[in-house]
Amino acid sequence: MVEHASFPSRRQNRLRVLTPVDPESDRAVSDGAPLEQVDLGPLDLECGGHLPNITLAYRSWGRLNAAGDNAIFVMHALTGDSQAGDDGGWWAPLIGPGRALDTDRAFVVCANVLGGCQGSTGPSAADPLTGRPYGMRFPLITIGDIAVTQRRLAVHLGITKLVAIGGSIGGFQVLEWATRYPDLMSAAIPVAATGALDPQGVALNEIGRRAIMADPDWRGGNYLSEGVRPEQGLAIARMVGMVTYHSKESMNLRFGRNPATRPSLYASIGPTFDVEGYLHYHGAALNRRFDANSYLYLTRAMDLYDVARDGGETHWLQRITAPVLLLGIRSDWLFPPGEVRALADRLDALGTRVSYAELDSPHGHDAFLKEWDQLTAVLGPFLNHVLDETTRPDQPAASG
Repeated sequence: MVEHASFPSRRQNRLRVLTPVDPESDRAVSDGAPLEQVDLGPLDLECGGHLPNITLAYRSWGRLNAAGDNAIFVMHALTGDSQAGDDGGWWAPLIGPGRALDTDRAFVVCANVLGGCQGSTGPSAADPLTGRPYGMRFPLITIGDIAVTQRRLAVHLGITKLVAIGGSIGGFQVLEWATRYPDLMSAAIPVAATGALDPQGVALNEIGRRAIMADPDWRGGNYLSEGVRPEQGLAIARMVGMVTYHSKESMNLRFGRNPATRPSLYASIGPTFDVEGYLHYHGAALNRRFDANSYLYLTRAMDLYDVARDGGETHWLQRITAPVLLLGIRSDWLFPPGEVRALADRLDALGTRVSYAELDSPHGHDAFLKEWDQLTAVLGPFLNHVLDETTRPDQPAASG
């Protein structure tokens, strides 16, 4: 029966330490976990492409025990990065000593995904054949490919068991881990995600991609080599995305029909509204920290994901052996809570140890980046129970 909760051997690879950068600005982060890079070798891709070498950038908190079984792998959202913890981290209220992801007990890892632009191999990385950024010569990638590279990183770090947790596209990665690598799983926590994106979500992603590719400065994806960036296109794509992350309720609560409180960044037709300034600001902000081609590749990977591919949903879901906690959000229309709950019911029918919890929030899809008290209330007890059941406290700790 689905439980419902309610509440108001290491691989010898090259390793580099990079200067951490705050994803919301250009300033270096002086404290906290360093950004590290590791080369993980060549990769044949799910859709037929090949990359001669994969580099992943990651951060970690806490210590890995000698058994390697106290790890929590955090999967970030679409334009997120490895800065999950520490001051300014996108999940900072949840990661640290005594917090829901308790670094006194667990070794917490967050890696920038394959296809991204913040230290991991992606379309802005140098193509070894030309020495110039890959651009659109970068091969098509999938959530499956992302999980393969994360698994290589886990092996490199000496992790033998892990809890996978993440929201949105990060939730897809959690489901991929749970179904394709059940032997490594202590638990799976997909947040605000189901087994596939619905047609409305695909459509909205496509609007964003068209905006980028229609920008004259996109230059067929070669803008970095030509010294320009499709800033207008990426800004519009981000504006579309920001609308999907809100709910009608949160838009009304935060903005209503109030007039603009900041100068417009674009030419306007008459008076402007506060919500327009908000969208303009976030569109411009993304240009300071994210690559447009990465946006194209990662949204397409999100569209292509289907946990049921190559065998059907039942075939893959019945491979899950670890306990699963699915989190829905009351006001989320991108991944409606009813669909998340239905996935929990299907897992339950297959005999999976599954729980479902729902964040009672007006903030829509973005609630998993805002509702700290509710997230702590459900994640803390679940993770403590998993760590109690799976880790071996008699083993001496090893440095992470």
